Amino acid sequence: MENSIKRYEDVHFVDASKPVWNYSLFTDADIRNFQAGTNYRCYELFGSHRVTVLGRQGYYFAVWAPNATAVSVIGNFNDWQPEQHPLFVRLERSGIWEGFIPDVPTGESYKYHIKSVNGAVLDKGDPYSYFWEMRPKTASITWELDYPWRDEHWMATRKTHNSLEAPWSIYEVHLASWMRPDPFAEERYNT
Repeated sequence: MENSIKRYEDVHFVDASKPVWNYSLFTDADIRNFQAGTNYRCYELFGSHRVTVLGRQGYYFAVWAPNATAVSVIGNFNDWQPEQHPLFVRLERSGIWEGFIPDVPTGESYKYHIKSVNGAVLDKGDPYSYFWEMRPKTASITWELDYPWRDEHWMATRKTHNSLEAPWSIYEVHLASWMRPDPFAEERYNT
């Protein structure tokens, strides 16, 4: 018997006639684990992720906004217009808003436009974003982690080096300020 993983669109109807398609990376188990506080792969589900749905490439967006009445994605691709790309709220009351927006390119600035139950309207960066604009700008940027790891040798020998019997060194480093590109410019950071 073949063990094949079905894509979301193989099981669910995806309405491709709207600017935001009803699409999800979450499984029922992901939602149960998220609600129980035991989903240890949230970074693979929340944020923006480049995917192909029904032959169209774009970005899937997901954010947890439990007290929101509406959430949309705004960015350069829609001239920062909140009514253009509203996300869908999940029906099981998880507080997760999600959707797929076709043709959004990698490297695109975006934020979540959130309307809360008390009437507040906020434009927020993505807490799971892989990449951000340099300050004073504050938008998230669509990006994928596609670093080609070349650490096979280290991975093969790490048990001997990371043994509980071996000495340990623990360091704390603030990566944004360590080795600044210009040590005399306090506002410049590596990305």
